Amino acid sequence: MDPILSTAQHAVLEIGCGHGHWLTAYATAHPATTCIGLDIISQRVAKSQLKATKRQLNNLHFIKAEAIEFIEILPPSVSFDWIMVLFPDPWPKKRHHRRRLIQPSFLDLIHPFMTPEGKLCFRTDDDPYFSWARDIIGNHPKWRMDEPTIWPFECETLFQAMMDHWQSLSAGIADGSQTDFSQVLRHPADNCKWCNAPDIPPRKT
Repeated sequence: MDPILSTAQHAVLEIGCGHGHWLTAYATAHPATTCIGLDIISQRVAKSQLKATKRQLNNLHFIKAEAIEFIEILPPSVSFDWIMVLFPDPWPKKRHHRRRLIQPSFLDLIHPFMTPEGKLCFRTDDDPYFSWARDIIGNHPKWRMDEPTIWPFECETLFQAMMDHWQSLSAGIADGSQTDFSQVLRHPADNCKWCNAPDIPPRKT
């Protein structure tokens, strides 16, 4: 995986990819982007990889891995244009809040692996978790919340279609460049249907 990511011109990481519906759709629409999906359930990863194989998507890879452990062993040359966290476990009980993915330590961990214009995108149907994520990201000195939310690609998956509502946010690194995202989907943190957007501009070398 190191050679694939280290040489990628553009890369997207989805944490908790489930059965791979969103990332498969994204990879199909963005063949020049290397797409990595992580999940800890073997059956989900197998079903996801089957989608990639059937569609002959050489830019799409699914890995059984815990997100923190995966990111911790990445070589420093790796960088992501987008890190997607879609409908993660909200761990609703207060004593379990420490298990939520969105934590200051997580933001510290992924910060070095973002491109200057890279974005962290978060979506949940759990209102308390959305408030939690917004507060933690909004108060982190290394991150800057986007207003309005910037979203790279919309695909209403089977899982998302079952939701009554959801909320979304995006954030970039505070010391990053101000890339023009006028051609990328912007929407308030509420429901939206299928639409897609072009890749962000190529990196400067």
